[in-house]
Formats: sequence, C-alpha cells, structure tokens
Amino acid sequence: MDTHGFELLREVEIPEYATRARLYRHAATGAELLSLENTDENKCFGITFRTPPTDSTGVPHIMEHSVLSGSERFPAKDPFIELAKGSLKTFLNAFTAPDMTAYPVASTNTQDLYNLIDVYMDAVLHPLLSELTFQQEAWHYELDSADGQMAIKGVVYNEMRGAYSSPDSLLYRYGQQTLLPDTAYGFDSGGDPAVIPTLTYQQFLDFHRTYYHPSNALIFFYGDDDPEERLRRMAGYLEGYERRDVAADVALQAPFAEPRRVSIPYPVSDEEADGNRAMVTVGWLLP
Repeated sequence: MDTHGFELLREVEIPEYATRARLYRHAATGAELLSLENTDENKCFGITFRTPPTDSTGVPHIMEHSVLSGSERFPAKDPFIELAKGSLKTFLNAFTAPDMTAYPVASTNTQDLYNLIDVYMDAVLHPLLSELTFQQEAWHYELDSADGQMAIKGVVYNEMRGAYSSPDSLLYRYGQQTLLPDTAYGFDSGGDPAVIPTLTYQQFLDFHRTYYHPSNALIFFYGDDDPEERLRRMAGYLEGYERRDVAADVALQAPFAEPRRVSIPYPVSDEEADGNRAMVTVGWLLP
C-alpha cells in the first residue's frame, strides 16, 4: 500500500513496548522510515545519514555542527541555540558516530515536535554552509598581536584537542583504528587535531553533497502523534528529490596474518611523567 509516496515494507507488533512498528520506503528517493506507534506522549523524531569517513579531518563532525548553524528557511546565526532556549523539547541534540551522523529531537507537545522537525529537516537538507561557518566550526588562523604567534582555532578543532588530551579517549580511538585499519573505522570521524587543518572548504561542501541526501537517510518516529501525519510531512520535505546511489557501505576488515602489537604515547602531567605509567587494551578481530 502506498501512503503519501511511502511503500509499507513490514509491520510488526512489539508487545513488551505496546508498540506497532511499520517500516516504509519512500518510492522516489529510497529513504527508509521507521514509524513506531504507541501511547507515549514523549514523541521522538530522528534522521540519520550514513557518513563513513575517508580520512581523519573530522568532516562528519564538522558537518554536524555546521548544518545547525543556519539554513535556507531558518537563516539565523545559531538556530540550535534558539531552539534550546525557546522550545518545549525534552531532547535536542546531534551525534557524530564512527560511520553515521544522527539528528534526534523529542517533545511531549505535538506542534512543538513538528516545529523542531521543520528546523532539523531544513538544516540537514538545505544548510547555508558559508565559508565563515566552515572557518568557525572547522579551523582558522588567529593572531592576537602583530608580533604574536599564529594559532589555529576552531570549535571542532578545540573540542578534539581536548579529546586527544584524554588517555581514556585515546585508548578507545587508537584501539578501534588499529583493530580495523583498512575500513572507515581506521579513521577518526570526530577529527584528529593534527589532520583537521588539512580540510578544505571544497571538501567540506562535497561531503554534504555526497552523503546528506534522502537516498542515504534513515528516519524514525516514535510516540502518540498521528502516523499518517508523519508520512505526509516527510513527503513534503522529500519532494523534488530523486533516488541516488550513495556509496556509504563499510567494508569488512581483512583478517590479520598474525597478532599485532602497537605502542602509542599519550600526554601526562609533569607529576605523572615518571615513565612508569601505561594503559593496555587487548582486542580480537572476529569474523
């Protein structure tokens, strides 16, 4: 059955959550939509794009910040902050994972949820992505005085400098990268501070054109709002788009011929720099 351009693929009942789950595919674009219908007043929505990195410039992370910095319908300097201040939301955020980027929102008020969806859908599909936004969120040079030293600054750059100063964070990152070196997981989707400044504005724009397309989108709804209204609204956002092949699959890591051992330094304070401190992780690459 076709409803507002969506074809029903599967329908199941989930008794333990008193939920009916319906999985749809948008005929024109191939976007998949999971509609979870129940009596929970805390309604949720999310749209996720597969965004496997091909380097450690952090472009998925930088894009996550940048699309929420103004769009065609909502050209405010920072719509995300305005929503956080004025919405009835129960949740409002975005996440960069090693292979995907997600934009979830939630509210107990139906109209408020739909307002949030309006902003988020325009943000991901029609962001302004100005060069100034790129410089602010990714990286730029700063000079405090004429005889001072040039410094690299940027929201994501500074955030990841903090992450790379944490031994626990480095243990996780390098553990993943050394176990799966020949896949997307061999890179840091959040961005390596040593690599972030190599990202160009054109590469940044190309990343959005490649991955932020409905054909690469996974959409979900949850809660007690009208299931048909969900489809009707999504059909409006996706109107005018055509199906596109997006290469976003992650290849499997080939098996290692023998065990590998990697030793990587990490930053410590002067008090801890006695040469006797170490952290160890052991991993297995399974079929």
